[in-house]
Amino acid sequence: MGVRRRSFVAIAGLTALSGCLSVDDITNRARSEAGDRAGDELQDRTGIDVETPEEPPETDEEWRLYEFEPGERYEYRIDTEEDGPGTFSWIVEDAGEDRLVVDTELAFESGDEFARTVTGTQDEVFSELLATPAAIFIGSGLHSPYVVADEGVYVGYEWRVATDEGSFRYAVDDTASYVGRECYVATTEVDGAVVHESCLSPELAFPAFVAYYDESGEQLLEMELLEYDVPNEGS
Repeated sequence: MGVRRRSFVAIAGLTALSGCLSVDDITNRARSEAGDRAGDELQDRTGIDVETPEEPPETDEEWRLYEFEPGERYEYRIDTEEDGPGTFSWIVEDAGEDRLVVDTELAFESGDEFARTVTGTQDEVFSELLATPAAIFIGSGLHSPYVVADEGVYVGYEWRVATDEGSFRYAVDDTASYVGRECYVATTEVDGAVVHESCLSPELAFPAFVAYYDESGEQLLEMELLEYDVPNEGS
C-alpha cells in the first residue's frame, strides 16, 4: 500500500534507530541525523557546508517530548503528497509493571491503512514502532536539530548561517494553540524558503503540528493534532 513507500526527509534513516534502544538513545541519534540532513540539504542546494551547534537552547520549562504516558490519546488529521488526507491515532494504556499498551492506527481516505498494538516498556514500544509506518508520526518532529526528549525551545531562539551562496535558518518566532495547549512555532528555512514547520508544547509528548515542504514550496506532509485526552481530563 502507499504508506509503505514513504520517503520523506523526516523518515529517511529512522528505521536504523529501531532495536533495543532507550528513548534518550533514539532521540540523541535522531537529533544527530536531523542536523546532518539539514546540513546536507543546504549543501546540496547552495554548496555551503553546515554543522549544527552542539548545545541545545536553555529553557526553564520541563519538556517531555516523546515521553508518552498511560491514559493519553492523540488523534491527528494528516495529509500527504502521495496518499492524500487521513487520520492518525495513538492511544496509550497501562499494562502494569512499568509496561504500556500502545494502539496506533493510520488510515487514509483512499483506503490505505495500518494498525498495530504493541506492549512493552516505553523504550520497547518506541523502538518497535519506529520500524513500522508509524514512524511517519513518530519521526515527523525529528527534522529540526533541537526537537529531542527533555530539551525545549523558546520564542526568540534562532540559529542561522548565511553566505553569498545561500542561507539556512532555524527559529522559533511565535506561539500557537492546539487542543487547548500552547506550543512554540519552529521553522526551518533554506534560502529563505520554509522547508519544515512544527509546533512544540512542553505539555505534549508529540508535536501539535508538523508540515514539510519541498524546495518549490509544495507541501509534502502535514499533521495537525485535533483531539488530545489525558488522564483525569477531557479532550
